[in-house]
Amino acid sequence: MRFLIMIGLIFALAGCVTRFGGGEAGRGSDVAATRIPNAVRVLREADGWKAHFHFSDDAAIWAFRRSALLRNGQRPWRPASWEVLTPGVRLERIGDFDAFVARDGIVPRQVTIRFRPLAEDLIADYDPAIILSDGRFALYGGHFSAFPMDARATLAVLSEPADYPTRVAMRASGVPMLFHGQRVLEVDDVGDSYVFIGDVTLTPEDRVATILDPGLPDWIMADLRDYTPNVFRAFADQMGPHKSHRPTIIASWAGTKFKGHSTGGSVSPGLITMRIEGEELLKVTPASLRTMRWFIAHEAAHFWLGETIGYTTPDDAWITEGGADYLAMRFSESTDPHYDAGAFISSARTDCAVSLKKGSLAEARRRGDQRAYYACGTLFALAVDRAGRGRGETYHDFVRGLIESDADRKVTSAEWFAAARKFGVAGPAIARMHALVAGTPDAAAAIDALMAVDVQPTSSVSALAIAATEVGA
Repeated sequence: MRFLIMIGLIFALAGCVTRFGGGEAGRGSDVAATRIPNAVRVLREADGWKAHFHFSDDAAIWAFRRSALLRNGQRPWRPASWEVLTPGVRLERIGDFDAFVARDGIVPRQVTIRFRPLAEDLIADYDPAIILSDGRFALYGGHFSAFPMDARATLAVLSEPADYPTRVAMRASGVPMLFHGQRVLEVDDVGDSYVFIGDVTLTPEDRVATILDPGLPDWIMADLRDYTPNVFRAFADQMGPHKSHRPTIIASWAGTKFKGHSTGGSVSPGLITMRIEGEELLKVTPASLRTMRWFIAHEAAHFWLGETIGYTTPDDAWITEGGADYLAMRFSESTDPHYDAGAFISSARTDCAVSLKKGSLAEARRRGDQRAYYACGTLFALAVDRAGRGRGETYHDFVRGLIESDADRKVTSAEWFAAARKFGVAGPAIARMHALVAGTPDAAAAIDALMAVDVQPTSSVSALAIAATEVGA
């Protein structure tokens, strides 16, 4: 499942990436499920880190499913990190994908690379590595997954990666690792997850495995240790248990290269990663503390909305991203008397309207407009929350219901709307949300109508949301 925005005084979570739910179609997931998986062994050897690819098919090209560009410079990241050691094979960029290409004919069934762990921000994807200032680091397994293609011309116009089974194993020559909250010496199947390489001190009583960069400012380290378990405890009380046995948090410090501050991160199964930087964070201020705590709450919310129950297609990312934003807002409001929930809702309303001028919510990712999922999804969550307030239920109860009623732990937009209607959201509001997802020429009017209520507000959020609607109307 990162979008990182550097900001001075204002924090925006267009910086969180999460990848939940089913794969994106290419050559058919039903066919992929019957194929023998590729095998990749990622090993720390005497002359550095290597990855040994064992491909199960003959192909002229093996393209990498995750081929996002570096945010800085918008160029491929693998050439700066990978060195192909197998003769007759080169690494190329073809269309939207990095790929192994044979200089003549078919790519060998076995290809070896040497690589340098690269801790650089990617556009809408997980960083290849997360490196702490003491040398410990985490590697992301999903970047070693590849799929076969027969022709360069076909790959050049491909917009979505193909599904192909890949099993990634990892070993660090006796160095301890942490995977899914457990200490291990090797991992047989990393999947789309990080493996942390290096020693970690844990006790059985730790509800959250917290790995903090020793370079982090002291106040951030203390807040991450103390505040994070409280967030998980509160969410568990409100929404029931999450899927992961013991969540892991890795927080890295990227230094003070600029005067503002930047907080970005991601969620993958069982893991929250954070990349924190900026001169403003060297000392605690109310704004920086509020930013940090809101970010923790958003990422923690994904253990319920994202990991415990996720979407089936990335087009429905508003279910998890907007929902996590709203849960973080509600938690911040409940713990910080100075938190301005009304301003948050007003900003979401504005951003949703601006985003949907360009097209539908379902198509937002294809035009690079990830912010739409956060902003519009927040408004949808607010509509659900208001529907339950009269009988003493909240959006947390709605999420709990989704988790308890959906056996496959995946929810489509149709299932979400059906659950919202059952929760009490009125038919006209459901229709407006449907229109925003599918696309409507007057999105702003649909948002205004969705935000308008004709009942007495029962919370500060509802009151401030109404005020924001009236001012903007």
